[in-house]
Amino acid sequence: FGRSKESEIIYKVMFLIFVVLGASASLGAVLSFSDMMILAMSFPNIIGLYIMSPEIRADMAAYWEKLKKGELYINAKYRKA
Repeated sequence: FGRSKESEIIYKVMFLIFVVLGASASLGAVLSFSDMMILAMSFPNIIGLYIMSPEIRADMAAYWEKLKKGELYINAKYRKA
């Protein structure tokens, strides 16, 4: 959306609508709605993880290889004794 005046106005209007709805609805309904929104946000993340899993696997393998070779800085507080 960017930082345009229109997107700012839309955000403020939506915020006000949800404040009014949240204040007039019961607590159970508000909590159920917030749970559904958190669930809805998890689906794109799960799909993205599935699509990017080969790249993530390669990055993790490279990370562990560098860690084993000692090429990465590890805070002394977390090093094994």
